[in-house]
Amino acid sequence: MNSSSMRIARLMNRAGLGSVLLALALAVPVTKAKAQLGSALQAVTDRVTYNAGDTAKIRLILPGGTEGAGNASHRSLRVAASIHYETAPDAPPSAPLWHGVAYTGPKLPAGYLTLWRIPSDAATGRYDVDVQLIETASDRVLASRTRAASFTVHHKVVEIDRIEVNKEIYTSGDPVDVSVALRNLGARPLSGLRVEFSDRYWPWIAGPAEQAQASIVVMTPAAAVPASGVFNLRRQGIAVAPEVKHATTHQYGVVVWDHARKQVLDIAFSRLLFVYPPGFTGPRPYPGQYIYPELGSVDVKNYRHFYPLDMDSAAIAFDHDHTMFPPEATAEVNYRVSNRGPAPWHGVRIEERLLNGDQVLTQSVAQENVNLEPSTGHPTQTVVRNSQLKLPSAQGVYRFEVRVVGGSGDVLAQNNLELAVNPLPESLLIFCAHEDDEGGWYGMIRAAVENQIPIHFVYFTGGDAGACDRYYEHSCGPEEALNYGYIRMQETRAVLEHLGVPTANILFIGLPDGGSGEIWYHHPSPSAPYLAPLLATDHVPYEGMAFPNLPYARDAVVDAAAKLITRFKPAAIVTPHPPAEGHIDHIVDNYFVVKALHQLARQGAAPPGIKVLVDRIYVPKEHPATPYQYVERTFEVSGEAAALAQEASWYYQSQGGNHAEGNFSDFDKLRREQKYREVVNWSEFEGWNEKEPALARQP
Repeated sequence: MNSSSMRIARLMNRAGLGSVLLALALAVPVTKAKAQLGSALQAVTDRVTYNAGDTAKIRLILPGGTEGAGNASHRSLRVAASIHYETAPDAPPSAPLWHGVAYTGPKLPAGYLTLWRIPSDAATGRYDVDVQLIETASDRVLASRTRAASFTVHHKVVEIDRIEVNKEIYTSGDPVDVSVALRNLGARPLSGLRVEFSDRYWPWIAGPAEQAQASIVVMTPAAAVPASGVFNLRRQGIAVAPEVKHATTHQYGVVVWDHARKQVLDIAFSRLLFVYPPGFTGPRPYPGQYIYPELGSVDVKNYRHFYPLDMDSAAIAFDHDHTMFPPEATAEVNYRVSNRGPAPWHGVRIEERLLNGDQVLTQSVAQENVNLEPSTGHPTQTVVRNSQLKLPSAQGVYRFEVRVVGGSGDVLAQNNLELAVNPLPESLLIFCAHEDDEGGWYGMIRAAVENQIPIHFVYFTGGDAGACDRYYEHSCGPEEALNYGYIRMQETRAVLEHLGVPTANILFIGLPDGGSGEIWYHHPSPSAPYLAPLLATDHVPYEGMAFPNLPYARDAVVDAAAKLITRFKPAAIVTPHPPAEGHIDHIVDNYFVVKALHQLARQGAAPPGIKVLVDRIYVPKEHPATPYQYVERTFEVSGEAAALAQEASWYYQSQGGNHAEGNFSDFDKLRREQKYREVVNWSEFEGWNEKEPALARQP
């Protein structure tokens, strides 16, 4: 039995479950009125997440108040509730951890009812609440609902209550003063806390962590915070505003570690600051939430001609829904021709050509002796074509050109549509570290959608750190981090929906952002999961995850990945590169997937011939050595798929505002290829990456 199971068992024993009260409360007749009210009954908790030891409260909502229960003259009502550790929606509820009466009185109050004093040793994770509204005199159940509400329990011992710097606008070289307050959230004193001040960085992101090393100042190596008390620190001249050539935004951060500097207990950032060079008079920057980074970026011209002129004909309009194909496919291309000029077209012909660059591969006359009168506004006369086009076997981006040619050979109208050809897998499972990490695969994603190839997505973390503090404009605690994770998941669903992926094909695991390294290297067993610093949970706290209450432990995550691979049986898997530069989640999440494949291979259950595809290497000189052999691959992307991907990226606003939309590219400047690698011998080197690199924990 793991530690969480033991804690749950202790709570069940403490609650005296199996009591007569529980049996009587649940053994009541279900009437038609109850069923109707049960479906309408709603309940909400006063908070989305509680620290262990807090008191959970609940409010019941009935249409029309208690009158909706059918009788306004009840002498007494009671609210009975049961609390369960969350299970999958299609699974039966777990055994109740607590059951009892939350309220007894003459009418249902409008405010919150005290529900449950959460034990200090309660398991972190997600909890469901079942609710019944009962007429006391008759024991008649007026309304009942299973999983009427849910909440998260976290366990946080210390928080950075305040971080303040002395100014908001600095000139390079100015001294920086800071004051910090630590709050002990528990009933026991804390000691030996190491408090560091530095430029903003996340300790688990390799590049920024290395850059931040020079700026780290130890404010105290052993802070002592009394039980339920506050510890204040103040340092003058702790830093110097950085040298900058242009006006920029800047932030400082404070990290609280345990004494050995092995576990981050909390992290917080200053408000957004501005740093100007001496004598500065230039344009002032806009923070990330604004569409343009500075006024000089405002574009009032290029957007008017998104397509180049040779593709901007109003007379020939293509259907853009299908432009990505496998080799030698028969492409169905639909288009409409109308006369948008001032003079009639008599006896014109419609020509079709397939081109590779300037080379004409095929050419034909689609229709002859066409007569079209001029039209203004909505065309009244239109030629609709449905062309069947045999594509080449060679990978590449081709142009399908349509021309309207007059009797004297003059071209009256012309337009073309890009068609991309690539070998495509029969099915695809894409594993991402964070919400937005699918960006390097937009072309393949769109090709799978257009050709009805099964494709599914799994996001390991909730992305709950990211720019959480910038989103709220203050540092994040468990509640803010949890909500921020939901925001990022919401953005991902919108992005993939824009690309044509059904929401049902998108799954989230809910690991903590930045926690993959700790989970992989130091927390293999579900009996000792990793406690994440921001979410302050060691089990998945999010609702609607693929595996509710999954412990933050390597074996549990690997088992989850193996189950998803078994469920979807993909022909190809996409993961981050092993190990990718930068973020620890990118570095490790490939390890989860490949270890799951090794586990399935030992069981004889790995999908036969499965391919492992990984992101390209961005900085080859900095890339750590791996034992694998790689084959470099290129995926060709049509302009229409690239444009759709650019639009999709605008849905990601929580981390950098909508700067991406402010820096859009015109059609002819969009990238037409994406680089990636195939790992040839992934099956041969199990265990090579399970020892933490020596530099992973720099003192």
